Amino acid sequence: MASFDKPIGEYPVHGLMPKQDTQAAAFMKKYPEYDGRGTVVAILDTGVDPGAAGMHVTTDGKPKVIDMVDCTGGGDVATTKIVKPTEENGVQVIQGLGGKKLIIDPSWKNPSNEYRVGLKRAYELFPTELVRRLKSERKEQFELKHAQLLNEGQQKLAAFQKDHPSLTGSADEKLQAEQADLEARVESLKELIKSYDDPGVILDCVVFFDGQEWRAVIDVDESGDLRGQPCLTDYRKEFKYHTFGKADLLNFSVNIYENGDLLSIVTLAGSHGTHVAGITAANFPEDPALNGVAPGAQIVSLRIGDARLGSMETGPGLTRAAAHMAMNKVDLANMSYGESSSLPNDGHFIRLLADEAISKSGCIFVTSAGNDGPCFSSIGAPAGMSASFITVGAYVKHAQMQAEYALLESVGEKPYTWSSRGPCTDGYQGVDIYAPGSAITSVPVYGLNRLDLKNGTSMSSPNACGCIALLVSALKAKQQSYTPYRLKSAVVQTGKSVNDPLNVGFIQVEKAWEFLETYESHKDLDIMFKVGVLQNGNKRGVYLREYNETNQVQYLTVRVRPTFMGETDPENPKYNLAKFEYDARVALVASESWITVPDYLYLSSGGNAFQIKVDPTALSESEFHYGEIFGYDTAAPERGPLFKVPVSVVKPTVPGKGSLEYRNVEFGPGDIMRRFVQVPEGANYAKLTLRSKSNVDTCPARFMLHLLQLVPKKSQKDKQTYTFLLGSGSFGDSNSEDQVITVRFAVRGGLNMEFCLAQFWSGLGKHFVDLNIEFHGIRLAGNLADGQGLVRLEPQVTRLDIVAGVRKETKVEINTSFNKVRKYLRPTEATIAPLHADRNTLPDSRVLCALVLSYSFKVENSTTVTPRFPTVMNQLYEHFLAGVFGIVYDANRKVVGYLDVFDHSFKLDTKGEYTIMLQLTTEDENALEKLKSTICELDLNIKNVNFSTYATIKDVFTGGTISKVQLEKQDSKVCYIAPPLKDQQWVPKEAKPGDALVGKLTFTSQKVDGGQYQAIYTIPPEPKSKDTTKKDSGNGKKDNEDDKVQSQLSNDIRDLQISYLDKFGENSPVQQVLLSKLEQDYANDIAFLNYKIDSIWKSFGGVVECLLSSASSSSSSTDDDKKLKKLTKEKSTEIIELADKILNQIDQAPLLEFFGRYQNKQQSDESEEIKEQRKEIEKKAQHVASAFKSKTLANACILTKEGGEKETKTQEEFETNFKTWKQWKSNNDDNDLVITLLKVKRDQLAGHYGTALKAVEKYLSDLSIKSDTVSDIQKAWTIRRDIYNDLGWDLWHKYDTKWSLIRRPPGGLARF
Repeated sequence: MASFDKPIGEYPVHGLMPKQDTQAAAFMKKYPEYDGRGTVVAILDTGVDPGAAGMHVTTDGKPKVIDMVDCTGGGDVATTKIVKPTEENGVQVIQGLGGKKLIIDPSWKNPSNEYRVGLKRAYELFPTELVRRLKSERKEQFELKHAQLLNEGQQKLAAFQKDHPSLTGSADEKLQAEQADLEARVESLKELIKSYDDPGVILDCVVFFDGQEWRAVIDVDESGDLRGQPCLTDYRKEFKYHTFGKADLLNFSVNIYENGDLLSIVTLAGSHGTHVAGITAANFPEDPALNGVAPGAQIVSLRIGDARLGSMETGPGLTRAAAHMAMNKVDLANMSYGESSSLPNDGHFIRLLADEAISKSGCIFVTSAGNDGPCFSSIGAPAGMSASFITVGAYVKHAQMQAEYALLESVGEKPYTWSSRGPCTDGYQGVDIYAPGSAITSVPVYGLNRLDLKNGTSMSSPNACGCIALLVSALKAKQQSYTPYRLKSAVVQTGKSVNDPLNVGFIQVEKAWEFLETYESHKDLDIMFKVGVLQNGNKRGVYLREYNETNQVQYLTVRVRPTFMGETDPENPKYNLAKFEYDARVALVASESWITVPDYLYLSSGGNAFQIKVDPTALSESEFHYGEIFGYDTAAPERGPLFKVPVSVVKPTVPGKGSLEYRNVEFGPGDIMRRFVQVPEGANYAKLTLRSKSNVDTCPARFMLHLLQLVPKKSQKDKQTYTFLLGSGSFGDSNSEDQVITVRFAVRGGLNMEFCLAQFWSGLGKHFVDLNIEFHGIRLAGNLADGQGLVRLEPQVTRLDIVAGVRKETKVEINTSFNKVRKYLRPTEATIAPLHADRNTLPDSRVLCALVLSYSFKVENSTTVTPRFPTVMNQLYEHFLAGVFGIVYDANRKVVGYLDVFDHSFKLDTKGEYTIMLQLTTEDENALEKLKSTICELDLNIKNVNFSTYATIKDVFTGGTISKVQLEKQDSKVCYIAPPLKDQQWVPKEAKPGDALVGKLTFTSQKVDGGQYQAIYTIPPEPKSKDTTKKDSGNGKKDNEDDKVQSQLSNDIRDLQISYLDKFGENSPVQQVLLSKLEQDYANDIAFLNYKIDSIWKSFGGVVECLLSSASSSSSSTDDDKKLKKLTKEKSTEIIELADKILNQIDQAPLLEFFGRYQNKQQSDESEEIKEQRKEIEKKAQHVASAFKSKTLANACILTKEGGEKETKTQEEFETNFKTWKQWKSNNDDNDLVITLLKVKRDQLAGHYGTALKAVEKYLSDLSIKSDTVSDIQKAWTIRRDIYNDLGWDLWHKYDTKWSLIRRPPGGLARF
């Protein structure tokens, strides 16, 4: 046995789930029954797996997960179609929505005997990472089976070629056709696998009412046998769930809404939510060391992550989650989700949370600060958007480092580098408390791990939430009243100091409990004091950041107003008396000498205001300064401040000569260098050069460079961030050359920018860095560019007045290029209607309304499109609407993609018609009325179009272009931009008048992250085309001789009479009279004969239907196939006889002679006489082609594979007619479905299924998916599946059958 110098110790299990540093472990040891029991915690996330480890029961034996709701609608299945069972082979069956027969369980109770059926593609329900795994595994299995088919096909082809080594032009046509067929089979198999895309499992869903509850059964294994499958009802009623299969191990539950019309299959959008729930409340009876912070708490899973958008949260999901929390009165909620916001404290969801869920229902809302640090003011949303939220930053302690990260050496405890910092843009502190930001705990079963490590403020928030759940559990056990405001005060005021720049502490459970016990009788703890600072609007704190603000003394007015729980609820005026009785004599104290405040303030329930003085003039530059104004109740100052006013000052450095340099900055693990710089007016990009030097040998370390400016009412979603490794490879050697990194990024002139460079908290070693920052800028004089850096160009020539505003620019490279065409779409339809009350009722009983807008567009080629709706996009938590969601469909109703409030691009591989449907929801119907005309900006990718730059306007038309200019500082030059005027065809074919080209205007060839100027060019009207119509000179022959006019009149009367035959009732007396007259007058007239042929086809459903009925395979025929009428032998003969009558009237020899002499296509130098002759001959040729086509079709529709003398004769006639018709037909008919079906029929009769398949594939590849081609496309799909069946390719037959349900959903348009 091996011996070790160092003894092997026990694993530091306590660090896997951090509870000791927060005092949670000590608290539970002292109070074992205050472990979260009696509390219900809502997890707003990707969903919680009830089958995951630790998610089964609480410490007192209750179900752990007590409700599961998909708030997004991503799992919705429409179950509006009602069917009744029939008996087949001794079992009860119903027909599923996709056409499959489903065997129902005789033990089910269903008094009405009615079943509702729906269909859902499983991949629409599965998390992205699970879909990726399953597709990979299933593709591997599929490819093995496909390889067998391909091998068989290749062997048959090789054997044929061996037996027939030299087939040349004079060889047997049958052998050549056979070889072509074998080659087509191999070629088709090779092409099919290239485009393989696993459709996954298609789930048949059945819903019924058992007399007491709505129940759902899902055919998870696609067997069609539902016997023994669990009958699920709303999860909260029975706590039952099921698993899709052994391959995926994904658990799901259901909820049934709208009286059975809507089934919601509740799954997961990712593993994140289960991990979050595990931190808060996992319970491992067999291994308590792994328990979450509050193992006795119960969980409500509210899924806000939409799997359709890769787990992105959406407005509809957020609104439903907030309403559910408020209406079901959960005790706590954790939300480890967020996005950057353009507004600091407003939005539909924020108001719903603060006013309803928290203020009225008493829910304690805990949320993550975000992972966009380390810059100041990098906090996301909903973090910090209301003072009633508890916002949590992420901290790393030694226990976590040891148990979770396997570091080579210990580093200092600190906030994680990426943890977002405050203050909010309106001065509010933002982050309230720190908690451990990592854990190894529960993850969903589908991930094939019991436990996993995740880190982020997503992990610190549920840890803090679990800590607070312990406190609520204790308060409930002691029957002690509390409010969210009281709990927040206890947690924040007792936090352990970690020397944070904004005085954010680390959560301490025991200290918070002591606070709650000590000040139990203090009613003012149940009051939230709203602070308003009158500084360019009503702010929640003082934030002086820009140059003009920080270089003068500021006198500001602060207003403080007490707010009471439920004060916005007139039906429950519980706190009115408390308002009347409340007053406080407040002492005001400033924490910093540069802040001056009055000594005292009298405060009643109506609030009061006071003036403050902030003097930043003596504060040091390029540093963050923070102070606070505290308001203490003079009657009980020991309980801590009633309120505080945060004061933040960031005094920027003004760069000299447009540049700054910082030399030899030393970094160690977790070190952060911050520099605040006033970006010069006129600058629009900066160049930052980082030079890393190794003074001593060191190890590689990850660095983060963040750059942040606060642009009013603009989110930080697009802020520039960089991550790189310093000291890797030879750069870690002290004798090596310097490591140099250069980046260029867009800036906004006149605003303070934070340059934040940080060595990652776990990055080891010492590193020394030099930084050089250069600002550059080409400013457009006048009003050509708007505040967003958008330049609109003139139709012909645009004048640019350019100025170098920061420094001398020696190499200004002017480039204007466009890579998108923008189409402006107005809604084709706009409807407003209330949503169903089941999931869309707000806590105040109002029901949400939805405005559904429809937009139509076409694409002529494969392209990528990006739909935008500027009035309702790029806002989420701050949005004034309850929800924005969109779906893009093709003409077959197949979902192409989904939309929310951020940009999404879609690759459209098929040309055709598409529809965008956008749903906007809110309770305010008036707002929706005003949004009915919302315009869609549809961007289509195009090949680059470049405009040229000229020195003078004269040069635009006569001279050469320029590419580079030189500008002195503050120097102004004029240049001109114009499209390629010499090329009249320069406009992209995708662009039409009124559309716009979208691109960029740049002044450097170097890449600038964040761009420079966006350029827009509107396509002007097209030039008026010249009138080439020749005027009649009045000389020569008259164009219309009397005999021609008489003939034309006769033909028109005939055509009119024929057209009215179909307008009269079939076999009606008036129709028979007219028909008899036509028979008498036009018995052998070609137009009338063609009408009679068409009438026969119509009586059998049409040519296509007749061909399909004769071609459909009995083994794969659908119910629709069985409804098709087959053309009879008698009617086939009648069609042939009618066609022969037409042919007998036309002498074909002169036609062939003419085409032989003058070719098939009209020549430009033909005389008028030849042109007239051609016109008449081409008309006759069309009649000949049509007649042979009719004969060929009549033969084809009665041919079978049965053989026999008559069948052989008919087949010979078919071949003769087919070949003759091919000689006469137009090449334009090649992509006609009838032509394709004829080719397929011919190949099928010969057993040439490979070439038949090739013909169908060509037809489908050439066709656009449009409303008028959808029916034909579906018929072609049916034929293709029949051919797969004939080939014995069951693998591809099943594949295509599934895809037919996805390409043309039988349930209609997908729900929002």
